[in-house]
Amino acid sequence: MHRLPAAGTRRKAAGPTAVVRCQHCPPARALQASAALRRASDEHKKEPLTSSSQQHFDSPPAGHQPEQEPQGPHPSYTGQGGQESEDYESEEQLQHRILTAALEFVPEHGWTAEAIAEGAKTLGLSVAAAGMFHSDGSELILHFVSECNTKLSKLLEKEQKLVQLGEAEKKPVDEFLRDAVEARLRMLIPYIEKWPQALSVLLLPRNIPSSLSLLTSMIDDIWHYAGDQSTDFNWYTRRAVLTGIYNTTELVMMQDSSPGFEDTWRFLENRVADAMTMSNTASQVQSTGEAVVQGLMGAAVTIKNLAGLNQRR
Repeated sequence: MHRLPAAGTRRKAAGPTAVVRCQHCPPARALQASAALRRASDEHKKEPLTSSSQQHFDSPPAGHQPEQEPQGPHPSYTGQGGQESEDYESEEQLQHRILTAALEFVPEHGWTAEAIAEGAKTLGLSVAAAGMFHSDGSELILHFVSECNTKLSKLLEKEQKLVQLGEAEKKPVDEFLRDAVEARLRMLIPYIEKWPQALSVLLLPRNIPSSLSLLTSMIDDIWHYAGDQSTDFNWYTRRAVLTGIYNTTELVMMQDSSPGFEDTWRFLENRVADAMTMSNTASQVQSTGEAVVQGLMGAAVTIKNLAGLNQRR
């Protein structure tokens, strides 16, 4: 069962080079994929190291007697043309680069291994690099969501600093929440045609913990920069309400054919206004929680119906 964070606490977003993985990934799979990638990359080498390069590795400095031969090659990766780079790059960093490059091909290939393979090719790597990831594209989707959350967090942090420096006025809470959610949803626009497919993958049982963690982290960031300092039950209520607003607006956006998604932003503004006028009576708090649960259940059904669509209605 997913545990709610302690009231008043705030999750920290992962670093820019972190690759979000889905749950229950087989531990041996990454090693097998890495070995396959190295074998495939070796096939692209057009020529062995030159004699001068070989001498550079084999000849010790003057006056130095090596005790033993090196046990293995230096960490390297094969670039375009079969040339090796001796700059060390961890597997996680390589995966981050591949997934970032693959986003360019999502509008054409969707959230698939094909998009990942095309991204690897732009980096001069073999298409076998796609074998490092699950075939359902879940890691590509989670990577995209994580990157969007990081961009939003930096945007909100920059806005907060401008306010602290007196270079910008502090927005009312309702305006701040509306602008923050809109900014985050606008990041989906380049991929909106394929986003129903992404949501259907995120709803798979093995991906729910990671996708839920990213969602709650994003909502927590928005409330943090909005100035929320509550430590009571309101801490949970406010985040539950904003989560419902975000999810329902996201569903409206996927079916919105109005120019510039005008209907979506109007819907968002109205939902935020409704949330701000709510009182904190026990009955309304309970009805709010029930509405959020019903909204999320309805979202799951709607996403299932939308999955596989290649264009907005």
